[in-house]
Amino acid sequence: MARADPAEHAMIRLELRRFTSRCDMQEGQIRRADTLREVARLASIAVPFKLSNELDARDYQRRVTQTADECARELITEQVNAFSRAEGDFREKLRGNMREDWANLTGPLSHLRSWANNKLLVAEQNQ
Repeated sequence: MARADPAEHAMIRLELRRFTSRCDMQEGQIRRADTLREVARLASIAVPFKLSNELDARDYQRRVTQTADECARELITEQVNAFSRAEGDFREKLRGNMREDWANLTGPLSHLRSWANNKLLVAEQNQ
């Protein structure tokens, strides 16, 4: 019914444009983020209620989540590589810091905790 009203359709299009520009801004911030905490904070973006039935809005939300996933994987890989190069007591300190950072992986990035633990386990076994 709402689609029959041209004014309502124009409002939805306007809201969709605002949401897409917000998603683009969020993606840029995610790419510039240098900590897992910041990436996890920026990864969750809510679709406005008016756009809940719009597939384009869901696609933009998914794109933001994928960008955050890629960025978080890169940061975790860097941490694990630094752990592999470290020696002695510094390794234990790095391990503790990494576990604290990985605790920040919540919401759409929570699946990366087990992935990060597996990467760490492989790095420990290779030493």
